[in-house]
Amino acid sequence: MAEVDKGVDQKEIAKLEKEAVNGDDESQIKLGKHFLTLADSEIKREINGEQAVKWFIQASRQGNDEATQLLQKCQKTKTGITEFNKEDVEWCVNTSNLEKKVRQAARKLYTKMNDTHKEVLSKEDYITAVKRVTGGDVLEQKLLLAAGKKIGDSINETEFVKILSKKIQGNLTLTSEETEEHSSEYKSAGIVTKVYRYPKETFQAIFEQGFETVSKEGMNWVTSLIPTNQIQLLILFYLYNFISTPMILLIVPLLVFYLSALVMIVATVQMFYKKKKMKDAAALANVLKTYDVGVDVNETRSQYSWNSLTPYLVFFGALPLTVISFSLANKMYIPCSEFCILAGAFAGLCFTALSDSHDMLMILAVVFNLIASLPTFVNSLPQIPFITAAIKLVLGAGFSVEIGAGFQINLGLPTVSYLVVPVMFILMAARGSWKGTYQVLVPHLVCYFWWQLMVAVFPFTTWKGLIRSSVGYFFLPMLIPLSVLLIIVGFFYVVYKLLMTAVFGKLVVTLLLGGLAFLLSQTKTLFGKKTDKKLGTTKKIVMGIFAVLALLPIIFVQLPTTKKPSKQVIAWEEYRGICALNDDNSVPEQLACSSFIGSSITWTGTFKEARISKIENSVEPLLKGMPGFIANYLRCSYGGEYGDCNDETKSDKEKQICSLMTSLGHECHLNRHNSYSFSLQVKMEEFEKGTLVLNAGNNFKETLSALAVGDRVEFSATLVDGAGSLAPQFKLKSIKCLDRELDVMVVMVENDEDLILQSANEAIAVGFNFFWYPLAEYIPDKGFLVEKEEEAATVE
Repeated sequence: MAEVDKGVDQKEIAKLEKEAVNGDDESQIKLGKHFLTLADSEIKREINGEQAVKWFIQASRQGNDEATQLLQKCQKTKTGITEFNKEDVEWCVNTSNLEKKVRQAARKLYTKMNDTHKEVLSKEDYITAVKRVTGGDVLEQKLLLAAGKKIGDSINETEFVKILSKKIQGNLTLTSEETEEHSSEYKSAGIVTKVYRYPKETFQAIFEQGFETVSKEGMNWVTSLIPTNQIQLLILFYLYNFISTPMILLIVPLLVFYLSALVMIVATVQMFYKKKKMKDAAALANVLKTYDVGVDVNETRSQYSWNSLTPYLVFFGALPLTVISFSLANKMYIPCSEFCILAGAFAGLCFTALSDSHDMLMILAVVFNLIASLPTFVNSLPQIPFITAAIKLVLGAGFSVEIGAGFQINLGLPTVSYLVVPVMFILMAARGSWKGTYQVLVPHLVCYFWWQLMVAVFPFTTWKGLIRSSVGYFFLPMLIPLSVLLIIVGFFYVVYKLLMTAVFGKLVVTLLLGGLAFLLSQTKTLFGKKTDKKLGTTKKIVMGIFAVLALLPIIFVQLPTTKKPSKQVIAWEEYRGICALNDDNSVPEQLACSSFIGSSITWTGTFKEARISKIENSVEPLLKGMPGFIANYLRCSYGGEYGDCNDETKSDKEKQICSLMTSLGHECHLNRHNSYSFSLQVKMEEFEKGTLVLNAGNNFKETLSALAVGDRVEFSATLVDGAGSLAPQFKLKSIKCLDRELDVMVVMVENDEDLILQSANEAIAVGFNFFWYPLAEYIPDKGFLVEKEEEAATVE
């Protein structure tokens, strides 16, 4: 027993100890304070401090606030804190009083159920005890039996308290006894006992330790033997055969949209599940309240809501991706009518299922939001003389005031309603000392944004499509079995078609090599879970920083200019008059014409010559670093064979090349992976001394091969260098032969900056209007696109 103060009544101390042992938290507090006073007086400080902390822990575990505060004080002063009680002190300090009270009530409930004081209760004994203590209440029996079923056939007090606490709060803070329940027994066992009594834990320990050592020590050696970088780049080159800017703008937004929309749907379903579980948690808390009046059912609801915010965070994280990707995606590949009905259905379900009650404030918020959305629906009404105009005047966007750069402010009844909605949100959040933020506002925001998604998709729907999708969802239960059958048949059909194509072999090789590279890069994730958990937060922060840094250049480079671009291009006569050389000194002209760099031109001239300025084939250097038998196989898989050199379909030149290469031991080539850069020269009128130099990319290969010297050509390009010199440099965008019809594509547009700018502009419009319409609206400037369409029509 710890040393006590001689001046204190020993009978009083003995009485307090007796009451403290019986679980009275007030006696535990008084006894702890007594020992803390002795420790602060330097009377056997370590022993008395440890005794004080011991009683404070017991009182704090019952939800005593004063005991928790005293433990915090001991933690700061290091009084009575030892290696044995350190984790318990941290648990008491970091765990909410609600969880402590729930645990205390659960222990009392278990004690009442286990009136025979058995170490564990069997499944049959547990069922009998539940029926006895619930007094025939069906809901209480159902919840307690479900908790016991989750534990297993043998129910002890620790597991019972743990599972009830988790069900009531939505998460769990493990105590030191719970975390070390198995590990302490395992660590204390001998080597032989570990093998035959704990084979699973022993194998897991050997497995984790072995692979952790291999991942740390052997990774550099393994990666040096396998060319992982070349394999990964090989995958990229396989994909490069099919990728272009239009294809990226077609596939990536669709993929992101479907994935982010699916995430939102799954997150919403999780919200419904969490809401159902919260009702069960409240019912369980009501049961425990009988055994501890400190268990507050309302506080339990609040705590469960706070612990169940993960689906909401996921939902709000996926929402911007869904909006932006939808604006970029080709609406032909999105069932807009079906998605509109789905979003409306989720909005209604969220309003009814995620809120405990619907008072006047929530109903008014829905009404005002509906009025604010009316302009979108009014614009789709059929045109009826006078009636449509009157409806649009009252319920439309109202009067518009342009503020420049494509932005405008709307003034009308929907605008006023839109401004009232945020006020309603603030009033919702202010409830219950701002607990309404996550209890009321966040669930209502889910309903609000599903409704906004429906409004954003509605302009891309038709009335027939909406009727079709409504009927389709009604018959969905009957269509699901048929859909599963069609998917299975379609899968086997696709596999059959793949087996009939040459690309299937490439795909299999690529997946195998890519899977090998992926496994090697994920060794720590797969086999070093402990290390990965320690570094998880740091890695997420670093990845987030790099993601922001990667997006910044895209934002600043790809945003369309706020200034409307000119529809005029520099004419050849204007350029010649200012920049053509009059003598041998070109400096004055170059100084005067330097401002023209970056300008677009559309001129007509005479084709003089073209040559290949650069050949790139990054696959060949990769294969040279591999063993010969692998390189030859991949060269034939990803390239082409020379074939029969005497084939009559080949020209004489092709036959000679084939014979020379096969004699050198080359059966296959990678010419299809060659990327060519061209430099062509064009003569202009009254520019005898100089020649225009047009730099073209690989897309112009067929066109330039078909041109002949002396052909009159019309071309569009951008001035990039040498303005005012004898050989100004241009970047070719399109070219057309005027003298004759070529057998290849007439107009070859290489650069897709216009398409990227158009997509970015539309994405900004949809994203801005999603959050701000009808108060403010952004209308994309179409002037730049009109200019390009007119220019293309002129060329054709």
